[in-house]
Amino acid sequence: MSNLSKIIDLMVEVNRLALCGRDFVEGFGLETLAREYNGIGPAFFPEKLREKTTKFLSLFEPAALIHDLRNFESDGSEEKFHLANAEFLANCRRCVEDKYAWWNLKRYRGNAVANLLYEFVDGPAGWKAWMDCYEKNQKGNNR
Repeated sequence: MSNLSKIIDLMVEVNRLALCGRDFVEGFGLETLAREYNGIGPAFFPEKLREKTTKFLSLFEPAALIHDLRNFESDGSEEKFHLANAEFLANCRRCVEDKYAWWNLKRYRGNAVANLLYEFVDGPAGWKAWMDCYEKNQKGNNR
């Protein structure tokens, strides 16, 4: 669980960057956002690994917040899984574009990392996380 000040900071960035899905996330209370945002990496990652990954990839945290809430609302469908991941990629790229000018080589490296993150979330590990949330929703444990 994230603390509320962290969530408020992330929401400021989500809105400043005009990320896709910001209206969706604004429909949740801060307590839900804090409970469901776990940083960068699926819930089945050990907490220490997620902490280090999140610190290393902090540029992408606003995109990860939205993506975590998309997973939280998982309906188990493959279509929405891929849509949530495409949105995540677009948001990660927006984070990179905001930080680095078009001529800066770090922008190209940042977009390469965004592509790697997308491959991860849209692959087997991401599908497992999506379905874990779906199963919780089916049992009524995700609220």
